[in-house]
Amino acid sequence: MGSKEHYAYGSRFLRAEVMAGKTATVVIEAVEDVEFDGQGIKPVLHFRDKKRGLVVNNTNFDILAAALGSRTEDWPGATINLRGIKVPFKGKSTDSITIEVLQKPAKQEEQPPFNDDPDV
Repeated sequence: MGSKEHYAYGSRFLRAEVMAGKTATVVIEAVEDVEFDGQGIKPVLHFRDKKRGLVVNNTNFDILAAALGSRTEDWPGATINLRGIKVPFKGKSTDSITIEVLQKPAKQEEQPPFNDDPDV
């Protein structure tokens, strides 16, 4: 087991160190609100066919909200890129995961509305 894998072992969340220098294209399957000690509730993205979720920080929330709307229940089905980057934090370079929205979810409303009244 390499040192990179060590960070994420046993964790249900994706760690930035594991994504360093990598890019992954994923589909949001669900958004869960998770309470973190001292930080309040944060949305966590769960991805199709992936074990670990991603805790959404303020920056990524803004990116997702700009592309998909601020209602997290509208996000599932969207295709996004996760990219491991270095960002300055408190004077040091630290690993972070940035999000890019590639494709919005297919709209459910495109089906004709169900109508069981034959007279209309």
